[in-house]
Amino acid sequence: MTDVAGNGQRPVWLLSDFAGVLGRHQSQRDQQQMAAVAKADFDAFWEAYWAERQAYDAGETSGVEYWQRVVASTDATYAPSLVTTLDRLDVESWLRPDEETLRVTEELMKAGTRLAVLSNAPLSLAAALHALPWLGAFEQVICSSEIRAAKPDPDCYLKAVDLLETTVDEVTFIDDREVNVVGAQALGIRSVLFFDAAQLRRDLLS
Repeated sequence: MTDVAGNGQRPVWLLSDFAGVLGRHQSQRDQQQMAAVAKADFDAFWEAYWAERQAYDAGETSGVEYWQRVVASTDATYAPSLVTTLDRLDVESWLRPDEETLRVTEELMKAGTRLAVLSNAPLSLAAALHALPWLGAFEQVICSSEIRAAKPDPDCYLKAVDLLETTVDEVTFIDDREVNVVGAQALGIRSVLFFDAAQLRRDLLS
């Protein structure tokens, strides 16, 4: 699904997904810890976590509502303190940088490309992303819960482009999920399906 070849063409704006691109995905240890804290079956907990996530990322449900629904779908017992703990662990689990990818984005910035993030992130994670010092080179960190639309909803990309005060033809979007890349491509946005930093360097810097 990469429609950007290694042809030396530099994007005016690089609009990057966060998790799985700039930051690492949750580790197995993180996931095990969260299910253990909830005293829930691992598979049931994570099935509910992802089943409810799109609405949470889009700002359609609050953190309390989201975690209540996740817990209700398992054999866990709901408690306000559990929600607080799960939310904290969830946010922390997403904040590990991918140093190799960040080096590529730094090279792009030095070559004149402007950087921005477009992340499916609920409000609590969005607040943490805005505060990350290692995203300091990114002029904007756009989070789905704050614009009330989550990838691959077309409104998510269009609102992001508007916030950048640019047009779709000046944006190159990268994401590690094919459905999100396809969604951006449908709007005429040059898009790259991300696999690793080496591939991204070949596609955008060679």
